[in-house]
Amino acid sequence: MRAAIGDRVIVEGTRPGVPRRDGRVTALHRPDGEPPWEVLWSDTGHSTLFFPGPDSRLHHFTRQAPSRQAPRPSVRPRTSSKTERSEPARPEEPTGGQEQAMPSNPGDLGRRVALRREQLGLSREQTAVRAGMAVRYLEYLETSPTAVERGALARLAAVLDTSVTQLLGGGLDLPPGRTSAAAHPVLEELARSECWERLSTDGVGRVALGTATGPIVLPVNYWVLDGTLIFRTAADGPLAATVGQRVAFEVDRIDEVLRTGWSVLATGDAHRIDDRPALAHLKQQDKPSPWAGGERDVWVRIKPTELSGRVIRTADDPTR
Repeated sequence: MRAAIGDRVIVEGTRPGVPRRDGRVTALHRPDGEPPWEVLWSDTGHSTLFFPGPDSRLHHFTRQAPSRQAPRPSVRPRTSSKTERSEPARPEEPTGGQEQAMPSNPGDLGRRVALRREQLGLSREQTAVRAGMAVRYLEYLETSPTAVERGALARLAAVLDTSVTQLLGGGLDLPPGRTSAAAHPVLEELARSECWERLSTDGVGRVALGTATGPIVLPVNYWVLDGTLIFRTAADGPLAATVGQRVAFEVDRIDEVLRTGWSVLATGDAHRIDDRPALAHLKQQDKPSPWAGGERDVWVRIKPTELSGRVIRTADDPTR
């Protein structure tokens, strides 16, 4: 489907409660006229980036040649009075603050959508169908920095069991848990098996150890193997001092929306892994893989002797 400036776009309301929409193509993002296009919608007077789906139709706008006897005014496509009063938006300046959303760092939105979709085990096709959008549009969204219509982003967040704010990367520079407590919180102890279940197989945790200048707590990427916690560090880094010491290791997760969460605390002695077969296996698996990068050739294993955890639920939590 190829469009030209001025073509009319019609989106049929195929789902209950979704009205029919029409708009006018005001800008092209590809020289051959292939999607996506910038469309000025008659119902809102705002322009958004649009990728047509199976419920979309395109009516080409044909310009009539002026008569040789007398010049005639150029023909404009029929639009609603609201659309005619609106100025077309330039491609580099999307309009309609209430209609579009853009992440702070271009490309973040697409990566967050793709990652969350993979975490839930959803294919791109399944996600697009459930969110009521074209598969090609979702593919474009995941691979190209772009502004997204608020309604489409809200539907996508619902399908991915997250929020618009999280998809846009909002609040990542702030500590979690800034909202007030739930109305009826319940604090419970976790069984040892539940602690290991929440530790899962890998992730990011915090190592606490004592030093000559006082205790320190540092985050690490870790991996669970044979009932032990493994992390990597640099030979001259502060965490190299954990070798031979008794340390604490903590992992937690927080749900800002439901104001629930859990934490697991493990205590045990830290030992450097020197066994060659074991090291070869870890290197081959590239586990764990430190986000900090750099040369981190010291593998440290923590064998927990004490393991405890707590969970905060709400009184009406059906999982209790």
